[in-house]
Amino acid sequence: MSKAVCYFGSYDPNYARNKIIKYGLERNGFKVYECQAHGIFTTRYFKLIKLFLKNHGKISAIIVGFPGHLDVPLAFLLGKIFRKKVFFDIFASTYETYVLDRAVIKKNSASAKFFYFIDWLGLHLVDYVIIDTQAHAEFYHKLYGLGLKKQIVVYVGSLDQIFRPRKVKEDTDVLFYGSYQPLQGVETIIKAASKLPNVNFKLIGEGQTKNSCQNLVKELKLKNVDFINWLSIAKLAEEISRAKIILGIFGATKKAFVVIPNKVFDALASKKAVITASTKATNELFDRKSANLINPNDPNKLATTIKLLLTDTNLRNKIAIKGYNIYLNRLKPEKVVMSLIPYLK
Repeated sequence: MSKAVCYFGSYDPNYARNKIIKYGLERNGFKVYECQAHGIFTTRYFKLIKLFLKNHGKISAIIVGFPGHLDVPLAFLLGKIFRKKVFFDIFASTYETYVLDRAVIKKNSASAKFFYFIDWLGLHLVDYVIIDTQAHAEFYHKLYGLGLKKQIVVYVGSLDQIFRPRKVKEDTDVLFYGSYQPLQGVETIIKAASKLPNVNFKLIGEGQTKNSCQNLVKELKLKNVDFINWLSIAKLAEEISRAKIILGIFGATKKAFVVIPNKVFDALASKKAVITASTKATNELFDRKSANLINPNDPNKLATTIKLLLTDTNLRNKIAIKGYNIYLNRLKPEKVVMSLIPYLK
């Protein structure tokens, strides 16, 4: 059987999730043909079919990249016609994201029902679903009735070409970056910062709760929190290298308990000490020797943990090294796809 796959759909080719899986497969000897197009349905589907027909004889499987929820039906039809396995990297369901986590769509609205149906349809049409944690697999099993044997865990990992250990001066005490989604619990970080006036916090990114977080900083009259807009991925990697501690997520939403965010993997790849919430998902990979795991939504514990790591450099370095070793052994691009490869051959 050919070691070649078709990466398919209107996915974002520059999104880390897609890059990591593609790099991982290529490093394991796979040829990855990209069938990627954007636009309205008719135009996009026509382009995707045309691209697929150029290479269908060379491939053994179709992988619908993220986001690709609306491209699954076409991939399903092509898979049936040309007898190819179809995989869907859902990564984040639309219903879970917009209804359950961000709560920007009401649960009983027509839009919520539409998003649920689109997710349900895509998950049940394909041969296999690629997900990011075992906890997420169990969540999809309960929410959508998706069989556990149909789901393949491929951890997020990190791009080692960008995120790696660097010898630079660590002039930032604590760094967080993200899109300010409720699951990230940035308010918890700010409340912890209020208890550590001599510790500098740098928050990079933009998103849903940023305004309320900025207002909270003003209300608490904090002088140790700096807000920075999104940076290029190269500059972001430099900022991580200059930080002593990297923060993960601390929210208490349903999604927060089943995901491990990119920032945690990027920190491990950069050989940095991480503090993040202790959840079913994080406990799949980490123990307290490789990351500081604390209860979600607990600013007091977050503050004391930050203070401990800043005071005890030896402990901070031990945690960074243990986390980095986990990354090298399990989370580099060529490692995270090992669970997927047997299904592709």
